[in-house]
Amino acid sequence: MQHDDTSTQSLQVLSLGADGGLALTIPLTITVSLGVPTQGAMPATSALGPGEEAAIQPDPDYSDRPGFDPDFLGFSTPLPMLSPEAQALALSVGDGVELKYHHYSVIMNSARKLAFVSAVNIDSGAKFQLHREGKDRWFYDPRIEHDEQVGSELYGNNPLDRGHLTRRADAAWGDTEEEAQLANDDTFHWTNCSPQHEVFNQSTKANQRGLLLWGNLENHVAEQADQGRLSVFNGPIFRSNDRLYRGVGLPREFFKLIVYAKDDGEPGAVAFVLSQESLIANLPAEAFEVGPYQPFQVKIADLAARTGLDFGELASHDPLVVAGREIFKEGAAADVVAIAGLGDVVL
Repeated sequence: MQHDDTSTQSLQVLSLGADGGLALTIPLTITVSLGVPTQGAMPATSALGPGEEAAIQPDPDYSDRPGFDPDFLGFSTPLPMLSPEAQALALSVGDGVELKYHHYSVIMNSARKLAFVSAVNIDSGAKFQLHREGKDRWFYDPRIEHDEQVGSELYGNNPLDRGHLTRRADAAWGDTEEEAQLANDDTFHWTNCSPQHEVFNQSTKANQRGLLLWGNLENHVAEQADQGRLSVFNGPIFRSNDRLYRGVGLPREFFKLIVYAKDDGEPGAVAFVLSQESLIANLPAEAFEVGPYQPFQVKIADLAARTGLDFGELASHDPLVVAGREIFKEGAAADVVAIAGLGDVVL
């Protein structure tokens, strides 16, 4: 333990005492530093210089996290049911499989050490919306073992980013600043992280290449939503032949299912898939050629078949399967819609 005592003195009053002596009055300030603060002692906020880490510290009391709210939109949007194959791989948490956080929940794949799904409630009209500052800091969830979570060992000396499944901006809201901060910090658990190529994950690099990312799609759908509320399911699409890198299978595709309430209160639900296959094909190389890379809108029922996640009644609100909906001029229903621009999204 190190001790660093610093005293600052300045002359304030010089007076003659009753015994004829001189009395000197000074203020005394002592600062004591007891080594590096522990994680639990870190402040909730701090002033940051360029490149400094944000003051991110998850709530140490994991018993009071409400998790994903299935009734957030005024109708039921529960966490997806797992197929028998997925259920066999789901990581047990207490008497279930749901890891609850502030405004979102995660179900983990024990074999891949990544999430099957991360589901979040978004309220763009909330009083407090926390804006991001500083670098990312990630944390293990103490409710499960460290070796059940892919951590920092995967990242470094490569173009892989620590990619949020539930986006920080999606969860970082609240009726109070404290609530928004807690939810913001909770998104930095390794359980909510999946390896994503930097172009896939960073909007500035994607925009330079004219690529659409998840945020563009969410914002577009939110414009159709009643009161700007969404419930969003995010996750990787696992395949048995995913490339192994440092012992971790790298997902080639990710999905996003966005649920919202229409003006009449009825549910709306749209699903998308986005591939990073062309970006991770030659991972050790310094230069990357961006190949076919764009989001596709897919049927929710098809997404369930790809992921082993059953989204229940949401599939009946899919605009790609609404009876009588003509997407192509021939009148045939589309299985997949390529999204080159936001005008291509079928709502």
